[in-house]
Amino acid sequence: CSACAAGTFQDKEGQVSCTGCAAGSFQDQEGQSTCSACAAGSFQDQEGQSTCSACAAGSFQDQEGQSTCSACAAGTFQDKEGQVSCTDCAAGSFQDQEGQSTCSACAAGSYQDQEGQTSCSSCAAGTFQDKSGQPSCSECATGSYQDQEGQSACSACAIGTYQDEAGQTSCTVCAAGTFQDQAGQESCPSCAAGTSQALTGQTSCSDCAVGSFQDKEGQTSCSTCAVGSYQDKEGQASCVLCAAGSYQDKEGQETCALCSAGSYQDNVGETACMLCSKGSYQDKSGSPSCNKCRDELTYTTYIEGSVSADDCQGPLLSFKVGKKGETQFMTNTGTISVKANEQLDLNAESGNWIVRHPNDPYREYFIIKQGDDEIHLDTSVTEWILEPMIGNVFCFKDVEGHGQYFGGYQTKDAQGRPCDDGQYCRNSYTLEMGPHCMVNNQPSSCGIPTCVWDVQCSAGDGIGYRGTVNAATEKSKTITCQAWN
Repeated sequence: CSACAAGTFQDKEGQVSCTGCAAGSFQDQEGQSTCSACAAGSFQDQEGQSTCSACAAGSFQDQEGQSTCSACAAGTFQDKEGQVSCTDCAAGSFQDQEGQSTCSACAAGSYQDQEGQTSCSSCAAGTFQDKSGQPSCSECATGSYQDQEGQSACSACAIGTYQDEAGQTSCTVCAAGTFQDQAGQESCPSCAAGTSQALTGQTSCSDCAVGSFQDKEGQTSCSTCAVGSYQDKEGQASCVLCAAGSYQDKEGQETCALCSAGSYQDNVGETACMLCSKGSYQDKSGSPSCNKCRDELTYTTYIEGSVSADDCQGPLLSFKVGKKGETQFMTNTGTISVKANEQLDLNAESGNWIVRHPNDPYREYFIIKQGDDEIHLDTSVTEWILEPMIGNVFCFKDVEGHGQYFGGYQTKDAQGRPCDDGQYCRNSYTLEMGPHCMVNNQPSSCGIPTCVWDVQCSAGDGIGYRGTVNAATEKSKTITCQAWN
């Protein structure tokens, strides 16, 4: 008998031929009574074969004796031949077709966090993925955002906006009182002191204008400078108080006004200036004080707000002859003539004045004191002598220094008694005794004549003195004038 050829078999005796191995089996030797099943991972789709074929890449066979291989399902792959199974696509990859030998990496902007998948998912808004084949997406960092899905990058927040949280789909506009001049920021800085911002989403703050200020950060407006202050620069955190000698009575100003001549201000931050008081003047603007008249005992000004030293005057008397007469002034001894029974109005504006009868001037007289009510005369007398009364209250001092307020060094009274506590003899504003001092706690005259006005003096009262004579004629008598002691 002949041996069955490879690929055939004969399992019975007395046969005239051999039978080919069925599909799914093989026989690689001669003279065999059986065929062998193709191993798992291989196949044979024809009869009478001496070998089986390995399953191609992209396919598998997990059973023996099969005539075909199965394609790898979508989501799996097989990159080798003769395999009994397929492998799931790893996370970060996918396969949407059957029978494939590889998987595809998820593209940038997408991800896959599970194995064996047929597709990738787009990165959600607020996230991104800039690499391929990734199992997840990353959140947009603070200072950035992404408002679309499937993106490979996030966008930086624009200037005027910010984002302080990760994974966001939009940025937040900067609030009023803040700003942001750079892109991609996680916060907005507060406006500095001296600046403000009233709008949202701004890239800068505005300097406070002149006349205004802001002493706090993060503010939406500036405050106007208060009265008594100013600000001449932009972007300031405070206002400046008006200096002494100036003022400001309005809000929101960039300068202070100087006190005008005749006025002053000795404090800072004031809203008005004060007029120089009587007895003082100011000839310059912007002064913190007024200048006193050269001798406040005898010189004064007749109005407040004097602007010149020339306004400082000595004795002054105003008078008016007749009910409808005009007001006239006297500053020296003089005579006023009136008609019989014509009204004469007299007012001592500065100093005390003696009104003398011309027939007996040193016996018939009366005194008008500074500050008294106006005197009205209506008599048959047709002439009056008016003389400034110079005493220890009102003591004239001219430019040469004559008749000045007594300032000597006598320490005894007229009786030779020592003054209390070594005091000096001085004039008084209230006593008419002239220079005196306290002796045994009582005022006592020092025997020094009262001040002598260097315009006129006379014997006894100091009227008629001219400075170069030492006597005056009074009722045909020559009487020695007072002398400054």
